[in-house]
Amino acid sequence: MISKKLNSAKGRLKILIIDIHTHLFPDALAEKALKRLVQNLQDYDPYYNPSAPYTDATMSGLAASAEAAGIDVCVVMPIATSPRPSATLNDFATKVNSMPKFRSFGSVHPKSHDALHELERIRELGIRGIKLHPEYQKCYVDGAETVAVVRHAAQLGMWVLFHAGADAGMPPPVHGAPEHFARLRDAAPDAKIILAHMGAYRLWHQAVSLYRGLGFYADTSYSIDVHPEEQEIFAELIRILGADHVMFGTDSPWACQTTALKATKAFLSKYGFTANECSDILGGNAVRILDIKQECNQ
Repeated sequence: MISKKLNSAKGRLKILIIDIHTHLFPDALAEKALKRLVQNLQDYDPYYNPSAPYTDATMSGLAASAEAAGIDVCVVMPIATSPRPSATLNDFATKVNSMPKFRSFGSVHPKSHDALHELERIRELGIRGIKLHPEYQKCYVDGAETVAVVRHAAQLGMWVLFHAGADAGMPPPVHGAPEHFARLRDAAPDAKIILAHMGAYRLWHQAVSLYRGLGFYADTSYSIDVHPEEQEIFAELIRILGADHVMFGTDSPWACQTTALKATKAFLSKYGFTANECSDILGGNAVRILDIKQECNQ
């Protein structure tokens, strides 16, 4: 049903499917990084899926997964987990950003003395946004360091994608709950903010009550496919944020791209989203904000 909707909406022009939220590592680091992250999930997540990870978290592994799923472009979200300078991480992100069918954000650590300068360098490298992870970085979203980074990103015209809500592989407290994001919006009213995991992982009811009118974007990663029991509230959140402010994502390798895309298409059909809304969520909104050129569609 959803394929017919998309075809009728856009004629013969192929709809780009963009996964706005994926992860990979340099080949030499991927195996060690995955082992550490899997151990965190086993330690802290009672719902851990032993089938994950679904790729080896290398560029070639993600490319193969995306091709199998029918995803045209993967946007990679690195995380600066230490206050040490993140130039090496962002240089690798620049390499990923230049590869066909890939885009990458950069990252800085809000507590790094070099964060604002590195943010400027990231922009000069042609990267359009950064990923911040309040739980890994142990920085509250409305804390002074994070606010300074977000405000500077806004001045540079850059997007900021946050891990939002709880993290399955980290213990409490939550550093990025909906109340923190509402206060961040007050502190940085012009910032271009994307909240991962349908706006606040496992805190979706709070998001519904706080996010209306705040202009946040959200991605669907690790939510619609992983928590089908919450689909009613996901549909409500999309209506609150606006379908033009929501983007398909998976959180690969922690979710299967093929399964996530099928589940998202079924969800959009089930809840009556229009053909234009479906195409926007599945790729059009990401194409617009990242200025992905038509050559990716060939």
